[in-house]
Amino acid sequence: MDAVVERAKMLMNWRNWIGNVVKIIKEILPDAEIYVIGSVARNEHIGSSDLDLLIVSEKIPDKLSERGRLIAEIELRSNLPLHHSVEFHLVKPQDKDWYLRRSQKFIRLI
Repeated sequence: MDAVVERAKMLMNWRNWIGNVVKIIKEILPDAEIYVIGSVARNEHIGSSDLDLLIVSEKIPDKLSERGRLIAEIELRSNLPLHHSVEFHLVKPQDKDWYLRRSQKFIRLI
């Protein structure tokens, strides 16, 4: 139960810690554009929601296993806890518009 409560608190205070995650992403993928999409961007989130983070870069790997390793590196270097609420969406620039349209609203972080 504690992890659920901590995850919800983390989500509700996402603006306090997201800067570190963005910094790490930019170190790994200097060309990245980073957006918050989904329910958080629409201000419709609840405690059990995810923080959907759209990462757009030419350097996103094609293979799913490599994308998984990239996400793990971001999580590790950002010191995100195991119970974190971030859902990473890794896309190449040509796929960005589809995600942003689907989200309806978004917050560009960088």
